[in-house]
Amino acid sequence: MKVGKKKVEGVPVFELEGKIMGGRESLQLSEHLQSLIQHGEKNIILNFSDVQWINSSGIGLLLSCMRELRNKGGDLHFVGLHGRISEYFKITKLDSVLKIYRNTDEAVGKLRAAEAGS
Repeated sequence: MKVGKKKVEGVPVFELEGKIMGGRESLQLSEHLQSLIQHGEKNIILNFSDVQWINSSGIGLLLSCMRELRNKGGDLHFVGLHGRISEYFKITKLDSVLKIYRNTDEAVGKLRAAEAGS
């Protein structure tokens, strides 16, 4: 798995590529996420456009980070779900608990609108 990082309008975005299967590579993603959380980031976007698969270990890692962000008043936002991954999220009903958007621009727009309404 490869992890690219950037900011879009001040919101951290992780561009993920490959498979999220647990193990060393997923640990690297977890460390990146934990570092941002510890530095006060409340909302983080994960782009799944180039993710080929995610297993239960990968889901567990992301749910743990999501729970931590929600406890701090933020959330983990998912974009670019497609094919088998989108179907997996529907079958497991994760799509009803996660913040899922079509793309990064939509996610950032929703975050900015929520901030403006606060």
